[in-house]
Amino acid sequence: MNLTQMKRVSVPLHVEVAELLRRQILSGAIKAGDKLPALNELTEKFGVARMTIRQAMDALEDEGLIERYAGKGTFAKEIELPARQKLNMKAELSQLQAMVSQLEVMVVRDDEQAQIVDLEGRAFRQMRRIHAQSGEPFCHVDIKLENQLYLKAPKRFETEIVVTVLKDLGVRVETARQNVTIAYADVEMAEILKMPVNAPVFSVLREFFSDEGQLIYSATLIYPGDKLELEVEFAI
Repeated sequence: MNLTQMKRVSVPLHVEVAELLRRQILSGAIKAGDKLPALNELTEKFGVARMTIRQAMDALEDEGLIERYAGKGTFAKEIELPARQKLNMKAELSQLQAMVSQLEVMVVRDDEQAQIVDLEGRAFRQMRRIHAQSGEPFCHVDIKLENQLYLKAPKRFETEIVVTVLKDLGVRVETARQNVTIAYADVEMAEILKMPVNAPVFSVLREFFSDEGQLIYSATLIYPGDKLELEVEFAI
């Protein structure tokens, strides 16, 4: 990954680096007390000069987001995270199924495909892939699917849209929910989705539950800001 290849036009590199780290701290991805990577690690990760990292760290320190200790490293400070107001929206599951049926699995990351992970004390299969529309990246998806369901059609789940396969198999979804927030593309996501670093993205957490109230499917989806539109119809 190289930040210089994906930075926004006319935005200095140290500003981009500072913004990447700032977003992680303000979102809670980097928590208070967490140690930030060493200078050498950050220069390698972002593909920038040491001076660029130092300038970014100076800016974050001036803002009170980090603190540095000689011989120990750099740590995120305790801060009050921005509060979010929640707006509840309702939709039919069939709308989601209709939307995703138009997508295709463009890239399957073979090195990370179908690993078993523990979630809520149960075995889930984790699959990371890119969904595409008309041959172009539409979103990045990190999927966790209950292992017993995965074993019903492993080849299909690994190569097709999971929501569509669940529907085809007649899997009963008692309740479903998703949470949508605005986030910003880090270096990895910018490279995957072919967009500038720090460009706005929709971060969607989607969950399906069985009739027993157990989680059976969880997916974190990242959409470029210009790929998704939300429409809310208010009851009068």
